Amino acid sequence: MDSDGDAFARLFTTAILWGSWCVVHSLLNEEGPIRKTGILDTGFKRYYRLAYSIFAALSLTGLWWITPWDNGKALWQWTGNLHYIRLLLAIVGIILLILSFQYIGFIDFLGLRALGTHGNRKRGRDRLITWGIYGWIRHPQFLGGLMLLWARDLKRTDFVINIVLSAYLIIGAHIEEKRLLAKFGKQYVAYMKKVPRFLPIPRSSAHTDPGPKD
Repeated sequence: MDSDGDAFARLFTTAILWGSWCVVHSLLNEEGPIRKTGILDTGFKRYYRLAYSIFAALSLTGLWWITPWDNGKALWQWTGNLHYIRLLLAIVGIILLILSFQYIGFIDFLGLRALGTHGNRKRGRDRLITWGIYGWIRHPQFLGGLMLLWARDLKRTDFVINIVLSAYLIIGAHIEEKRLLAKFGKQYVAYMKKVPRFLPIPRSSAHTDPGPKD
């Protein structure tokens, strides 16, 4: 059994490792500071999202391997009837991600479109999406991610990782809103007044918008 000092050191190391990954992941996002370097003004722009996704996957895999995992007892378990709540959280989280990618485009999200004949990512980037699941909540993908994070049994290391990633998702939603406000202005302000950020309780009939008629 670890001493209190060893346990603290392991948890502190875990927080630093995962927090650092979140910072790097955010800095390299194509909507972040990387834009100021000019790399997105070159021919590499077409492949940047794909490279970003590959780097994220590989670095996350490496991070998983070097994390000092806790082999002790679970800090929290979804036991008994709580198992059904856990299952509900996981199912709703997955549904939210699927519905959000319906408009964002999973292929665009990963950058795989760069491998096809049409390299530019267009879907969901040049217009404000206010229909479908986005007519109920502004950030279904972030909420879905949060639900999946917490729909599992947790040891101390898992709990620290969940805290770090939850903070990352919540801060990420805030940063995304600042970007959307700068891009869409009053249109996004009106959208914010009608649709809540995370809790799916519509403030008006925004969810009835049928979306663009292509």
